[in-house]
Amino acid sequence: MFSFAKIKPEEPLSALETLRKAHCGLTTLPGSIRVPALPDQDAVVARPITEATLDDIAFALRGLEATSNALLDQMYALRKLSQIARDAGGRGADRAVDVATRATKER
Repeated sequence: MFSFAKIKPEEPLSALETLRKAHCGLTTLPGSIRVPALPDQDAVVARPITEATLDDIAFALRGLEATSNALLDQMYALRKLSQIARDAGGRGADRAVDVATRATKER
């Protein structure tokens, strides 16, 4: 029937929520960032994104890029090891390093 409950007015969006809704590329924007320490500091600073300066974001990006590069390097090395072992006739239960090493020695 009829609802007699009071309707609460919607609260206004925060600046961060407004940005996330306005730009599809910002939907995954984190609530905080990790800013790597400067040479004269000891620790990484976790900073709310709403308080981050452009320099904070630039330094956070450098830290993320270093982590990303290390992961990509590991992925490439694992993919290469797998390919070498498979090309040498390795099967699923074989130890990849052993198969790849034998294949390398046989060359």
